[in-house]
Amino acid sequence: MYQWFKGNVNSNIVTFYPNNFTLNNIAASYFQDCRWCCLGIDKENYKIAIKPITKREIDLKLVPKDAMHKISMGKGYARISNKSIMEEIGAMLNETCNGIKFQAEFDEEEKMLVINLQDRI
Repeated sequence: MYQWFKGNVNSNIVTFYPNNFTLNNIAASYFQDCRWCCLGIDKENYKIAIKPITKREIDLKLVPKDAMHKISMGKGYARISNKSIMEEIGAMLNETCNGIKFQAEFDEEEKMLVINLQDRI
């Protein structure tokens, strides 16, 4: 019997580098209409959350400015740069984040991309 492998073409994949998160085209599509996000770490459950911030949320000042992180959109990817968060994640993983890839899922209820640090590719 064959074991079929999940393809990357339709998967949300986030790659960790020493200075940034890079989201593949599928994961980046959740952020196409915004340029800012919030980042959260759940150390107990080994999860990272990236929550898009809408223009409306910014206009209504629902998110403090110091909690917002810029999303840079490229052709087929998005990037969020924050060296200190990447160092903290590296400490959680006990290794340097240098091209480590993880599966991610978009939580429709909470409207955020969730990266399970136990779903390494």
